[in-house]
Amino acid sequence: MISPIQTTYTWNKEYWPTGGVERAYLLLELKGNAATNMERAPMNVSLVLDRSGSMSGAPLAYSKKACQFVTEQMGQQDQLSLVAFDDEVRTVFAPQSVSHKDIMKQQIETIRSGGSTNLSGGLLQGIQYVVQGKKDGSINRVILLSDGHANEGITDRAKLQSIAREFQGMGMSITTMGVGDGFDEELMEGIADDGGGNFYFIEKSESIPDIFVKELNGLLTVVAQNVRLTIKPSETTQIMHIYGYKAEDRGEGLKLSLGDVFDQETKSILIEISSYPHTSGKHEMLQVQWDYVDVTGTEGARLCTVQYAVKAEFTNDIDLINLPTIPHVEQQIKITESAIAIENAIYAFDNGDEETGKKLLHQQADSMLAYAVMSDSAELREEAQMLYSHLEQFSYSSNMRKSLHEQKYRQMKRKK
Repeated sequence: MISPIQTTYTWNKEYWPTGGVERAYLLLELKGNAATNMERAPMNVSLVLDRSGSMSGAPLAYSKKACQFVTEQMGQQDQLSLVAFDDEVRTVFAPQSVSHKDIMKQQIETIRSGGSTNLSGGLLQGIQYVVQGKKDGSINRVILLSDGHANEGITDRAKLQSIAREFQGMGMSITTMGVGDGFDEELMEGIADDGGGNFYFIEKSESIPDIFVKELNGLLTVVAQNVRLTIKPSETTQIMHIYGYKAEDRGEGLKLSLGDVFDQETKSILIEISSYPHTSGKHEMLQVQWDYVDVTGTEGARLCTVQYAVKAEFTNDIDLINLPTIPHVEQQIKITESAIAIENAIYAFDNGDEETGKKLLHQQADSMLAYAVMSDSAELREEAQMLYSHLEQFSYSSNMRKSLHEQKYRQMKRKK
């Protein structure tokens, strides 16, 4: 049986000095790998749509169009519900098999804009509906779209993220979509991150249907659910940083939750480590365990585990130690460094230090472009150009902050 995922690990250098390593980088990657004849798993989705006053006009019109598209693409084996919220929460239609599409699309058309933003009320109702429809092997997802700050119901960011984390622990996930320049990007990203889903910044309302298409296409090709990674360092290895995903130390190792994996999607975790001296030869540095639910089988969901030791080679040969770094890993390091630089620049801008913020962005753009030219990397060239574009005719605004935040999020997750 072909595994629905492929896992690899790569160091940024092939050889390390026996005297020890102050900083080394390890790239762990997991890629979805569906069989060509795979039958997709049934979906259990709740759409949670902001209909507050600020959504009136084009944003709400495009959102309804996107919801109708989702309805059209789903089938009788799928469960779909739709919740619309302003200061009150309204169920447009409760969880049901997607068999009467015309009626469901007519119900979507009845949504009208209203008052303030009870984001937590809409989110909790969507979660409740997905919990009700959860079955073995189904793809369980809440998709939340909003253009504003939570100003009714639960408004505390930490509490909302805690709810998302609890929901993910039940084998379900949350994707968030922020529209325009009025929403709280830290909150929306936090809910998606803790909820195991995706975060999108939608700058223009006419792009809403395209983002729904992107998310739905992913859901239609999920090969593994509830992916979890456990990392156990050896006694001679120290983990300094893990980039891209939150890690929890539960005694038996560092644990990361990565949510669902789509066909051909790659999830990558960049780990910065240091190590004590070793003798020449290969030595075990980490124990890695991937746990996931395989939803590609014809007989339903299947719990799978992949375990392996991560080894590194140590040597006294200076020529081997000085060999060039591995280009693929070095590129991921550069992208992660860019995410950190953007985060620091946003902090500087938020605190009124425009000069420092612009300097950080310019230095990072120059560094990425230089490496892009040397390595002939189109991806790094494009990321550098995005930073240069922000710096041209610079004016720090809510919209620019969200654009920078989105680039930082995508880079830290190493999403293309």
